[in-house]
Amino acid sequence: MAGSDDNLRPLLNQTTAEEAFLGRLAHAEDAELHVTGTAPATSPVVSLMLTNRQRAALRELGFSEEAIRQMPPAEAHGKLGLA
Repeated sequence: MAGSDDNLRPLLNQTTAEEAFLGRLAHAEDAELHVTGTAPATSPVVSLMLTNRQRAALRELGFSEEAIRQMPPAEAHGKLGLA
């Protein structure tokens, strides 16, 4: 029986350390949210392509097929209010 306790002790210690780390991480994120008033940024948004619905919405806004075809995705998304 003593051998099984020796095998479990490192796992319990690791679990305790991970829980403590996650608690500190959550506290730090809460503090940043409180100070800035916004959630921390996760990653930048990159516009890669236009969907058919987005192309249709641009047509409804009055853009020609040629203008839509030549428009970079980031610009199109900005005009659609998605950026």
